[in-house]
Amino acid sequence: MSHSTDNTHLPFTPPTRSRLRELLVQAGLRATQQRILILESLTQLSGHPTAEQVHRAVLGASSSISLGTVYKALDSFVAAGLTKRVAVAEGASRRYDADCSEHHHLFCTDTQEIIDYCDPQLDALIRDFFATRGLRNFQPTSFSLHITGSRRDAQRNE
Repeated sequence: MSHSTDNTHLPFTPPTRSRLRELLVQAGLRATQQRILILESLTQLSGHPTAEQVHRAVLGASSSISLGTVYKALDSFVAAGLTKRVAVAEGASRRYDADCSEHHHLFCTDTQEIIDYCDPQLDALIRDFFATRGLRNFQPTSFSLHITGSRRDAQRNE
């Protein structure tokens, strides 16, 4: 998974297979071999994979899992709070994030890369903003920014 060099948070460590089984059960999902394999593949793939990338990863271990099964499993993981769906500006494909810690996403339009970004000062500013301004009849409990732009390479920064 990519992280910005300035504002990284602790790297995501994929859980063990037995921990994945526990997480599925705690989330109220049956811990089938297919679900464990799909969730394990999602947690081990770098970046923020698409369902198609997860499907390709699970095909090596089980050629009987269909792309539709992968989509259904990923959607059930999102509904259960085990993973997050990451918005992509172009909206062409759904991307998933196994790291459910508080962080934001920077989307590079040149490379199509999604970069995790964590900044406690930004988070405090957003919380303070809503505490003072508020939203009529709405209390935010969490937030995640999605910022689109282009990554500048090291040569252009010098």
